[in-house]
Amino acid sequence: MKKIIFYNLLFLFLGLILIELIFGNWVFGPKFSSLIIKRNITKVWRPTHYESNHTAMYKKDEFGFRGDYKNISNVKILTVGGSTTDERWIDENLTWSYLLQKKLENTYSNIKVANAGAMGQSTVGHLKNFEMWFNQIPNLNPEYFIYYIGINDSILLLRALNKYKDKRNYNEADVLVDEKLFERQSRYLKNNSIFYKIFKLIDGYFLAKKYGVIHFTDTWKNKKKFQPIKINHEDKIAVRFLIDYKKRLKKINEETKKYSSKTILVTQIVHKDHFVSNALNLINIATKNFCIENQVICLPLDEKIDFDFEKDFYDGIHTRPSGNKKIAEFISYEIKKKF
Repeated sequence: MKKIIFYNLLFLFLGLILIELIFGNWVFGPKFSSLIIKRNITKVWRPTHYESNHTAMYKKDEFGFRGDYKNISNVKILTVGGSTTDERWIDENLTWSYLLQKKLENTYSNIKVANAGAMGQSTVGHLKNFEMWFNQIPNLNPEYFIYYIGINDSILLLRALNKYKDKRNYNEADVLVDEKLFERQSRYLKNNSIFYKIFKLIDGYFLAKKYGVIHFTDTWKNKKKFQPIKINHEDKIAVRFLIDYKKRLKKINEETKKYSSKTILVTQIVHKDHFVSNALNLINIATKNFCIENQVICLPLDEKIDFDFEKDFYDGIHTRPSGNKKIAEFISYEIKKKF
């Protein structure tokens, strides 16, 4: 009996190793799938969350981008963000990235915008894009990287406050500089393991569900049950997190410069009654301060656009085409004004 159990466990262990070798990155090295980037897919559906007489299409090309740029060398602007940039449930021709391209075409000929949005990504993921995605795309050399950021980092802030509230020590999971040997080894394992990737998918889903940022979740409308989470801006954990957040922005800017490109940071907005509204406000302030301190272009969307949340959003986070039109108009106006 003991032999049977032993051999079953041995075969299970060997099977897990085989799965890890086949589906992880140990044999062939890092690839897009390490970041769970969809490629070469086309999905067609009929929208129910905004008015349309036509079916909608979601399309990702061989590089994991959305857009009609045809040749990667034609891309002048790369938009980077989470699901609010990826826009899984918005038609190809109605995303804010595509509408931005159409707005700029009126002034600049042959300008093409590629959409590198990835669902669930925060600035932690945007940094990994350079290490495990963008560096694998030949001839990618946009003039501008536009980062539409804030919401997903505000979720990380809330998680940090909850996780470390009873602890003296807080250490950001994604260490940027002066990594110890153990930390480097840990990051290497995480970057390559298929099982860690599965864990992050599940963990990300429940984290997004907890803070009401999953598509079609209207937690902000139920004011009796859901209230914006209050944050003391002097809380040591919050202060440390925001310092680390600005370190990530600095690193992102440095990586962008390696492409001889300019960084443009765009702040985000949610309904004032949303779970994450207070956390996002702190993130937005940190983003603007970083731009001032480092001479980086910042477009304060949270201050400039007057959204109608009933009409422009299909939940408290994600925009309908009408909201996308406002985003595209704002960014295109600012780009034309500054450049």
